[in-house]
Amino acid sequence: MTYYYTLVIIKFIIGFTIVITHMNFSGKTQLSQMTPIDFIGNFVLGGIIGGVIYSDTIPLHQYVILLFMGVMFISLLNFLTKKFNFFRSVTIGNTIPIIKNGQFIMENIQEKRNKIDMLNITSRIHAQGVYSFQEIYYAQIEPDGQLTIICDKKNMPSVILIKDGVIRTSELEAIERDEDWLKQQIEKHGINNITDIFLAEFWHGEVSFILQDGKIKRVDEQKLKVVAENS
Repeated sequence: MTYYYTLVIIKFIIGFTIVITHMNFSGKTQLSQMTPIDFIGNFVLGGIIGGVIYSDTIPLHQYVILLFMGVMFISLLNFLTKKFNFFRSVTIGNTIPIIKNGQFIMENIQEKRNKIDMLNITSRIHAQGVYSFQEIYYAQIEPDGQLTIICDKKNMPSVILIKDGVIRTSELEAIERDEDWLKQQIEKHGINNITDIFLAEFWHGEVSFILQDGKIKRVDEQKLKVVAENS
């Protein structure tokens, strides 16, 4: 019996160590940082640990291999969601605008897969200190389920058009622009390669580019450059 309980403790320590190490390496040590992939993956890892820890039929080395396979699979899915918009939209989701220019976007609200409960939305806007839909200029549901509400159109949130050199076409469509327009903006800012762009942020009708080295290309800089060249 002593051997059995010792083995259980060893399995528990190994499982706990692998999961905590994975969370630290991925930078997902808090619940607010976790994606749906992380939540599901942690359930899977917990199932492996819970299913094996009290069993003496599965050798210790197979238990460790199973845990590493689970960790690698979660890491692969997270990598794909960062690099490919398709995987991100499927696994994490996109923002869902429900009010724009003071008008309800009924196709988004009535889309069955969005599962939007307007009575729940009503309670949530009241909790944010907004007491009528008539006050709202723009509203969207974030991928994590949070609700963003804008009452003054001057305070519209920014939109990320490029992430790590990859164009986010759904966000371009949301601001009613196309890839040709975005490429023109890239050329105007003197950026030679789209892979040099870490983030492209659209705000107040203008685009700012944050490069991979941390430098920022803003519209104001471009205007000053034009003035300097013409003077």
